[in-house]
Amino acid sequence: MPPVATPLLSPDLFDLPPEVLWLSHCKDGLLPRASAEALRALLGTELRPWELQWNEDFLDVQRALREVGATLLGVDARDISLVTCTSSGLEAVALGYPWQHGDEVLIPVGEFPSNRLPWLALASKGVSCTEVALWDGHAAQPAAVPDASIEPEQRLLAAITPSTRVIAVSWVRYQDGIRLDLEKLGRGCRERGVHLVVDGIQGAGTMATSFDGVSAFATGGHKGLLGLQGQGLLWTDHAFRQQLIPLGTWLSAPDHFSQGGTQTVSDALWADDGRRLEAGSPSILSCAALASSIRLLVESGGAAALQSHITGLQRALLAALAKHPAWAAEARRLDALVQAGRVGSTLSFALPAERCAELLRNAEARGISTSTREGYLRIALHGWHAAGDIDRCVAWLLS
Repeated sequence: MPPVATPLLSPDLFDLPPEVLWLSHCKDGLLPRASAEALRALLGTELRPWELQWNEDFLDVQRALREVGATLLGVDARDISLVTCTSSGLEAVALGYPWQHGDEVLIPVGEFPSNRLPWLALASKGVSCTEVALWDGHAAQPAAVPDASIEPEQRLLAAITPSTRVIAVSWVRYQDGIRLDLEKLGRGCRERGVHLVVDGIQGAGTMATSFDGVSAFATGGHKGLLGLQGQGLLWTDHAFRQQLIPLGTWLSAPDHFSQGGTQTVSDALWADDGRRLEAGSPSILSCAALASSIRLLVESGGAAALQSHITGLQRALLAALAKHPAWAAEARRLDALVQAGRVGSTLSFALPAERCAELLRNAEARGISTSTREGYLRIALHGWHAAGDIDRCVAWLLS
């Protein structure tokens, strides 16, 4: 596959010096200049609160984020809740679900704490959390490295018992980069009467999927969505949302709060839409920045276009590395995973710890930002990368 000659997102959209090669959006995404400008413009109303317009500068900012977030994810804006991060979205589900003593949650082995601790905390309610190995040797120490033969969805579905109520997974795993097939897993969960809850932060903004069979999807906005820390999105299926105990307060009433002081009287305490799960006032500044960033992704073709662009870059990088004996086996392993649709926007190279440390030192000296997690060197590609970045990355890895 030939290298992608031009970026999908112009580097000029970011405050990105030519000497910096940012391969770490799996850790922190780049905030576009336009999003910083949106934030600055709204900050003026914080400095001059007498100029604030309740609808335009407060309610409309939230509404805009719900709508553009729904457009990118391919869902209904009425099912979007504004949350501070992935963790708070998952906590809204874990704490709001009507658990019974003896219920069970299944999670994969090696989940990030955001999708592990909320479920383990349910032990006080008599709910068990079972961790499931996704491939042979996954639960070993050290864990076996995944290849294209794995079937993690089948492993999870086979682990369901009569007590299982929820399967909670990372769409894209943070350390080994494996991407689960949400459509396949969602169908299997629906057929078995089990809810599928997804930590989507490592895939949102760079990968496309269907939410058919998914009950809830939570993501922070500061990675692939290119927003700020402290602002995220939670999508919930309408019927599932009605089962959850609402977290919402004054902004979650059936009708928007009126600044006139008189509120509509209603038999319903909470809104029927995603506002039902929103816990109080959001950060309007963070909402404005994230809405601007997501709008940029949508205008650039959306998640499907970004996924295609990134996959082309990944295959070009792996093809170049496969020509060198020291990298050939690992490049073939990852390329097979890419072709099988098992990889998100991050290529996770399984390398010895000393080699990872050496490459990180060399990367810093070359202006390249990357990261390691649990024995994997992570190279995260996004829309601003192109062929020249792949050449630079190859030169670094072969150094």
